[in-house]
Amino acid sequence: MSFDAISPIDGRYRREAEPLDRYFSDRALMSARVRVEAEYLGLLVKLGVAPKAKVPAVDTDMAALEELEGRLGHDVKAVEVYFRERLLKSGPRALAPFVHLGLTSEDTNSLSFAILLKSAVGEVLVPAYSSLARSIAGLAAKEASSAMVARTHGRPAVPTTFGKEMAVFAYRLAERVSRLNGLTPMAKFSGAVGTYASFGLLADVDWPAVLSNFVEGFGVEPAPYSTQVAPGERLSDILHTVINVNQLVASLARDLWLYQALDYLRFVRPGKVSSSTMPQKENPVDLENAEGQADVSTSLLVMLAYRLQHTRLQRDLSDSVVRRMVGQGLAHSLIACKRLRGSLSSMKVERHTMLDDLRRHPEILAEREQITRRLGGDAEGYEKVRDSIGGGRYTTASDPLLYLGRSVDLAMSCTGVVDRLLDAKAPKPSPDATSASS
Repeated sequence: MSFDAISPIDGRYRREAEPLDRYFSDRALMSARVRVEAEYLGLLVKLGVAPKAKVPAVDTDMAALEELEGRLGHDVKAVEVYFRERLLKSGPRALAPFVHLGLTSEDTNSLSFAILLKSAVGEVLVPAYSSLARSIAGLAAKEASSAMVARTHGRPAVPTTFGKEMAVFAYRLAERVSRLNGLTPMAKFSGAVGTYASFGLLADVDWPAVLSNFVEGFGVEPAPYSTQVAPGERLSDILHTVINVNQLVASLARDLWLYQALDYLRFVRPGKVSSSTMPQKENPVDLENAEGQADVSTSLLVMLAYRLQHTRLQRDLSDSVVRRMVGQGLAHSLIACKRLRGSLSSMKVERHTMLDDLRRHPEILAEREQITRRLGGDAEGYEKVRDSIGGGRYTTASDPLLYLGRSVDLAMSCTGVVDRLLDAKAPKPSPDATSASS
């Protein structure tokens, strides 16, 4: 943790966000660029464009790359020169003229970023979100019979169970995670403005097909049509799905906050201080932090999701600084997920308090009564029950536990539904995505 970091992601939240640094740091991006350049050089060797020689492994010396970028004023050109100098120094020298040959910088950038994003989503975000969804589903099953008052518009409505309400969030989150897992980043690898013209000078082959296969080899979907930049819609889809996850995290955090305000829940923090002046306080600080982190992530990702769909004509550079913020937006989402999971692990459900509150509100059985009367032939059953309610109260001898509907069953079945969603394999990219180049 750096005490001098401007961004809290690199400061106080560094430890929680650290799993993403191998995908969104400058070192990660530079390393990915070097890898793409090396693999592309290998492709030129295979096609007979470059001399037959083994492409050596090239390390990523950040100090050398930084010096080159400072001198050249161009980050991808710095990678090209760096790679070429390594070949001239350690061989095979004959490959040096073919580094980056035919490429525009955004070919390298687009594919590098897509590789990193795919790995970050698949190796960090999806597992974290999945774990949260399973935790909520487990809570739903555990509290399937914990009866409580459901509130609509903030007012007592009908009976429900705490487990059933958690099952709603578990399903919604798992459904979004399943969608996120099925979205493959898209990259372009088609030259200066997407015409493949430069590649036509290298060899007489079907370059759209060859380069499409090259991109697919990284587990990334190739863009069959592009300008100098890849179409932004797929990235927007991915970011919007993370926004959906953030909204669910924030919504659940707010609901749990309200339940603890009703004394239905407690968040225990042994040995921790909740108030500097009130020793009795047990504040839901991680819950509140999760809500705030989710909101910050959403505010960043909304801008990114819309902005990265736009570029002036075939290319301008304004998207470069914007795209660099994707990692920060995703980092806040990851922290929100972790903080919410931490809150769930420290949460105590006050089942007796829920049940006592339920029994203090017999008026929530008014729906049951008016439906029963109308089924018995009383056309004015609703009106009669409504007229008998005074000051919002309604007295009945009926047991509210007999009006839970399928709440318990829904909560108990949730784990199986969530598991099926999360365990489903991500669908393969549609073949239509490459049909134009086949």
